[in-house]
Amino acid sequence: MSFQQALLELIHGAKTVKEQTNTTTVHSHNGTNPLERVMIEIQLEDYDHVAFDLDGTLVDSQAVVESALRRWALEERICPDYAMRMSAGRRDVELVEAIAPGLSPKREAARIAVYEIQAMRLLQPIQGAAEFYSSIPVEGRSIVTSSTRVSALARLEAAGIARPRIMIAAEDVRQGKPHPQPYQTLLRMLHIPPERCLVFEDTRTGIESATAAGCDCVGVGPSASGHTDTKGWIENFRAVLSNRPS
Repeated sequence: MSFQQALLELIHGAKTVKEQTNTTTVHSHNGTNPLERVMIEIQLEDYDHVAFDLDGTLVDSQAVVESALRRWALEERICPDYAMRMSAGRRDVELVEAIAPGLSPKREAARIAVYEIQAMRLLQPIQGAAEFYSSIPVEGRSIVTSSTRVSALARLEAAGIARPRIMIAAEDVRQGKPHPQPYQTLLRMLHIPPERCLVFEDTRTGIESATAAGCDCVGVGPSASGHTDTKGWIENFRAVLSNRPS
């Protein structure tokens, strides 16, 4: 059954809901148990496009990123643990600006990307991610990532995930997540209003970027659980696939 055919995806909602016959009413987090997880339905035919974050959403690249960043930090005589802490929510160019102001952010970000490619053997799949991504027509999906384009493409190849026709990468925007610019850039390219775009993100930074741009967002994985601005939450994409109607 195709993306355009009124698929109903069941996800673990991070919101209190009131079920009706054909609709789901989502209430705010001001009840007695605002983080209670219940089942809600998202009707994909309500959206023209599905956008995915990459790292932590479609692939588990934590070991890749850590290996590359620690290698770079050691070579620059920077504490690797400090570099890892400072990297949270930052593109590599922003990280270099923050902890190595005497270096060229673009040049060093490119160097870190090379180290990531060399460590790509450490990449791990996210359960069900490749299957769910592939089930959406090519024209109806994209990737919005904080990684550089060359590193993102290497991740996709290693994970066996097809390149999207549209990918917003680190070098495509002046301000990265949590700023809305990455998703605003995507929306401009697609010529669609934000309410017609559904986003899957795994971090608070990514969720804030998507929702600030006006998109509905589904959290993926433990770090995204309980975020009040999401449409809902899934542990991984296997949960979505298992609840699809046959």
